[in-house]
Amino acid sequence: MSPAMDSGDYPSFGIHQSRGADGVVRLFLIGDLDLVSKDQLELALRRLRADRSAVLVDLSRIEFLDSSGLRSLLTAVVDAREDGWTFTIAPTVPFAVRRIVDIVGVADILWPESDEAT
Repeated sequence: MSPAMDSGDYPSFGIHQSRGADGVVRLFLIGDLDLVSKDQLELALRRLRADRSAVLVDLSRIEFLDSSGLRSLLTAVVDAREDGWTFTIAPTVPFAVRRIVDIVGVADILWPESDEAT
């Protein structure tokens, strides 16, 4: 994996990127996705969307997710549906992520074709 973006001034968050043999760009998010770090994710996603790269986001190493981080993910999902960009969030997530997704009730938006959404 090569870093897609340095954690910069916020060492509790990082993004690592790799491109699979299938051409899909995998973004591995690490640490805390919140108000302070969401801009890093949004920048990376804007670049990938502009390139029309298919993206799979892995949240399995997220330790904390707040409403602003969740909003960034939801915005990417909605944008992808509207313009045909391939954007997927892997359904295997840690408890901290699952908890906020369940509280807010957006599992069916993040994982529309997955058993994880139920």
